[in-house]
Amino acid sequence: MRIILFSVFSLILFCASAQKKKKDVVIPQTQEDSLKLEGVLVEAEKQLILENFAKALENFHVALEMNTESAAIHFKIAEVLAKSDEGQKALPYGLKAIELDPENKYYRLGLARIYQSIGFYIDAAKTYEELLERFPSEENALYELAELYQLTGRRDDMFRVFDLIESQLGIKEEITREKQRIYMKEGKLDEVIAEFEKLIDAYPNESSYKAELINFLIQNRRLDQAKEAIAEYEASESTSSRITLMKSELAWMQGERSESLELLSEAFETSSIDFQSKFQILSNYLVMDPSPEEKSKLTQIAVSLADQYEDEFKAQAFVGDLLYQDGKSQEAVVYYLKAVDLSPANYSVWQNILNIEADLNQNDSLIAHAEVALEYFPNQALLYYFAGTGYLIKNEHKKAVRMLEQGRKYTIDPNLLTVFYGQIGDAYNGLEELDKSFKAYEKALENSPNNDHVLNNYSYFLSVANRDLDKALEMSSKLIDQHPNNATYLDTHGWVLYASGKYKESRKFLEKAASLDKDGTVIEHYGDVLFQLGEVEEAIRQWEKARELGNASELIEKKIADRKLYE
Repeated sequence: MRIILFSVFSLILFCASAQKKKKDVVIPQTQEDSLKLEGVLVEAEKQLILENFAKALENFHVALEMNTESAAIHFKIAEVLAKSDEGQKALPYGLKAIELDPENKYYRLGLARIYQSIGFYIDAAKTYEELLERFPSEENALYELAELYQLTGRRDDMFRVFDLIESQLGIKEEITREKQRIYMKEGKLDEVIAEFEKLIDAYPNESSYKAELINFLIQNRRLDQAKEAIAEYEASESTSSRITLMKSELAWMQGERSESLELLSEAFETSSIDFQSKFQILSNYLVMDPSPEEKSKLTQIAVSLADQYEDEFKAQAFVGDLLYQDGKSQEAVVYYLKAVDLSPANYSVWQNILNIEADLNQNDSLIAHAEVALEYFPNQALLYYFAGTGYLIKNEHKKAVRMLEQGRKYTIDPNLLTVFYGQIGDAYNGLEELDKSFKAYEKALENSPNNDHVLNNYSYFLSVANRDLDKALEMSSKLIDQHPNNATYLDTHGWVLYASGKYKESRKFLEKAASLDKDGTVIEHYGDVLFQLGEVEEAIRQWEKARELGNASELIEKKIADRKLYE
């Protein structure tokens, strides 16, 4: 709508010249009077523009004394008072402006807005209605009256004004949307559909309205109507991917899911649908309770999407997530790596990569990728943990210590801090710096006194060093109380007893560990305790078995050859 602005000076002077002199009425009599009035008005307008409302009001009052019959000056005073949050004081001036110039629609609009500003909604509505009687097509009044009725909950009056707007100005999308919103709230789906149809009739070349109607019908399970609407849409347009998508969604809702996914795949092959739309559509299908077979097909479509949009981070990461959820970790890493190559500052994707590589014991990749991620997230403790653990597994203990000690400084979670200290203890043990190792284990147990990893390694390494065996036995006993059938913990407890010279007790635990875990180290330990108990032949048989299994000590060949125990 065009808003026509008139010069207030011209308007005021026109009003002055049009009026005849009355009793108690002051109007400019001479050209000099008119020039003085114009000067005052110029200053008043200047102060109003500068938002010096008090000075503007003062000057407009002076002007009013010079021309008491000017509707424009009364209106300007009302306007200044309204802007100064003095709406009630503004009312008499607004009313007087209309009395002096009843045909001026802008004065009526201004008065209605003043009424609204002070909460006089009935008076505001009445003013708008009076305005519309004189100016039925006044767009501002129509919209503001509708908004006023909405604000005051006068639903029927609001719809009456909506009808007026449509009869005077034609079908307007914003009015249609508001009517639909209300009908939806009232559960009147037929009325919502009727509004769609009016919008489509008013704008026959706007295909998005047709598509929106079809989507609405599908979402509200008006499937027969949706099928008819698709047929009409298809007849009016050449075959398009948008139609194929709607057919896909309809087929899904009708339970024809295999056909739905074929149509979806077909639609996605085209470039006429943008990536963001495809991504959102695919995401919607994945939350609609697909079967494992259907999810597999959706994953294939997602892979095709990622191949089609190689430069889209979201596409690559999304496929990585789907494959990871399906247990296809190695395939997931491929897409995750593509994703971080496009957008390396994405911590969650790096974390998934490192979790997978840690699970798959891909320690070289784990270290390399953790160190790249640290370039972008140098304060993330978990990245140091992954790198440090990778180095620890590779027996690069100095590098492990450096990484783990650095990461520990960024750790605030007490549980994670326990894990860090536990790994630091292992790394220092690998460097044969036992005091530092045991100190780290003590720190770990301060935060989590029942941590299995720390209790196991600390007690085992104490027994190997033949130090503080009572403490070692206390820790290993706690472990087997909690995990009586864990072969690793049984082996540790048995070995602590062995180091303490309690061979008969040791045998019981090492024998059970050997029956549960066919590991070379565990079997060798069992052979050692048998030898100590004088069962030499059985000890040698266990050593030979340990040699075959692998992971036995460097002394295993010498033990077997010499039929003697070396420690």
